[in-house]
Amino acid sequence: MKNLVLTVDYELFFGSDPGTVENCMIRPTRRIAEVLREYGCKMTIFWDIMHFYRLKELESEVKDLRFDREIIEKQIRWLIREGHDVQLQIYPHWLDAIYKNNRWYFSYNRFSLARLWDNPDADDVQTVMGCITKAKNLMEEICRKEDPTYRVRAFRAGGYRVEPFERIAEALYANNILVDSSAAYGMKSRTPISPFDFTRLPRYLHYRFDNNLLIHNPEGRFWEFTKETIKVPFYMRFFFYFLRSFFYKGKGRFGDGKRLGFTKKEQSGHLWSKIGSRYVRLTPEEMDPIRWRYLYSNARENAVVVLHAKNMSPFTVQMLHQSLEKGELRFVSLIDRMKELKVYEDI
Repeated sequence: MKNLVLTVDYELFFGSDPGTVENCMIRPTRRIAEVLREYGCKMTIFWDIMHFYRLKELESEVKDLRFDREIIEKQIRWLIREGHDVQLQIYPHWLDAIYKNNRWYFSYNRFSLARLWDNPDADDVQTVMGCITKAKNLMEEICRKEDPTYRVRAFRAGGYRVEPFERIAEALYANNILVDSSAAYGMKSRTPISPFDFTRLPRYLHYRFDNNLLIHNPEGRFWEFTKETIKVPFYMRFFFYFLRSFFYKGKGRFGDGKRLGFTKKEQSGHLWSKIGSRYVRLTPEEMDPIRWRYLYSNARENAVVVLHAKNMSPFTVQMLHQSLEKGELRFVSLIDRMKELKVYEDI
């Protein structure tokens, strides 16, 4: 049996159609939580808290947004009662999101925290310090309604966009957030909207660093828990393409929105046209049983799995159930690993 750290990104889509809270967040998260309960497993929810922040800002004007805010809060509190871990994810472009004619409209100029102002004002949400501080405080306010001892311990940047880390390091440290889980070895993007390159990332499951997450520093004040990627040779890529095209087509998904084009390309790793091996994320979403088994069989013990609730399908849930039923896998939360490694002295 292999232990894996299961992390679930809890968010809407960011393309031309963001989808609904019910189908992108509530339904798939409830389904996976029910499967995990059956086998005594836990997960970490990386909650897109700035979405919730914007709902609170606008709910007095739009009744539907108040309903969305209420059902999200209800589910988060239920997840904490179930023993799952809830941690911080930030997509700062929510600060510019407009709700009009029953749908969200986005600008991507501030898709990365590094695009916010540098002024270290914890009361100004338009700054890096203010955005992280207000996001952390809001998450703790909600989660402490169920667990008075709850504290935000880990951070995940939306869309891999954690670089340049030195722009956000002081704000995280000031809020006692010492763990990041944003980077994935081999992933890269040259898009003008906050490019990143993790092809030189240290090849560790977890490591310490200071202000540059590309440089391992045993005495660093931060920890990186990398999203696991598996190097897949070209012949296996061709085999998987054959399976996807002819045997496991169109499994659908719970989410009813549309993905943002440039992030879809990034999450797929290197281009299909590139001959040779490529790194593929350790995830069961949009996978079939053969590909999923290949990935987790080649993953390292205690590797981080990334799953987006919105991209899950009933077939995804079925695959995970089968893996657990056969005793091949066991899922733990990120906070469980932090406790084992004694990242924080007080947990």
